[in-house]
Order: sequence, then C-alpha cells, then structure tokens
Amino acid sequence: MPQLLEIKLYGSEILKKIADPVTEITQEIKDLIEDMFHTMYHNDGVGLAAPQVGVSKRIIICDPDYTKTANRRPLVLINPEFTKYAGEYEVEEGCLSVPGIFEEVIRFKEVKIKFKDLDWKDQEITAEDTFAVILQHEFDHLEGKTFVDKLCQIRKMANGFKLNRIMKKAQKMSDDLIKIEP
Repeated sequence: MPQLLEIKLYGSEILKKIADPVTEITQEIKDLIEDMFHTMYHNDGVGLAAPQVGVSKRIIICDPDYTKTANRRPLVLINPEFTKYAGEYEVEEGCLSVPGIFEEVIRFKEVKIKFKDLDWKDQEITAEDTFAVILQHEFDHLEGKTFVDKLCQIRKMANGFKLNRIMKKAQKMSDDLIKIEP
C-alpha cells in the first residue's frame, strides 16, 4: 500500500542539493515512485521530484493532464536530460514545496528530454506549453533549485514574509535525508 510522504519545504537543505543519479531500478526505487505518485495526487500536484520528498535521486514523476476528475496518465523520468529548448514565454508557477506562492517565471515553450523509464529503457519525448513547464520545473529540483530562484529580486522581496514563514516551518520539520540505494 503506498505511503504518503512528507513534502520538503522551501529552505530545506535537500532542495538546495544536486540530486544523485539512479544506477539501477530496485524494488526500493519502485516503492519510492509509487509513494511519490500517491503523495503528488493527494496534494493535487501535476509533478514531483524525489528531492521534494527527501530523496536525493534524479527521479521526476508527473501527470500533465491530471485534474481531480480526469484520467491519470502518469509518467516517470529517471536521470532526465534536456536535449533541446525552443521559444520562451512567461508563465505562472506554484510549487508543493513553496505553498501559497504563485509567480510569473520565464520558461521554454518547447523542450525535448531524454530519460530512462521504469523498465530502464531509454526514452525521449518532446513537450510543449504546460507539459514543458512541468518538466523544467521538476528538473530544477534535481539541480537544487526552485522556481523562487528564477524570480527577480523585487518579486522575492514582495514574497519575503511568506518565504520566511515557509522556511521557519521547514526548520521545524524533519530535514533528514531518506537514503535510497543505489
């Protein structure tokens, strides 16, 4: 039975670290991914990266078409790498790790990304618009960044009170890393 995982909040050390590559698919990795989907859907998210649940692994899950009433179309990306970026536009983003803050950021309109799937097979997909934004947003988490890092200083200052409140809450929560091998 899948478990609900704790989402690490802005200010947590794990969200500032570059995640480690996955070297093989183990049952532990499969269980983590199942728990990540359970956690993402429970929180009405459309994407989640392993560092957001305290695991320093290069794993992204997403469901770009998910709404509470829509069919689920889950996607797992292991060790993702972008191979193409095209076009830019401004889009409003939020994040499960930065609750209550929504801001405009610049993202690429189209991306191509290669990755390993859950069967450890090489895959490559092209994504546009919202799907491309989700992939870029989650990939940033693997690189130790959040969408807040993309904000200009004025927007960071405008959200300073909220960000400080989130960081204080993060400090109160357990910030221990969950070890998943390999």
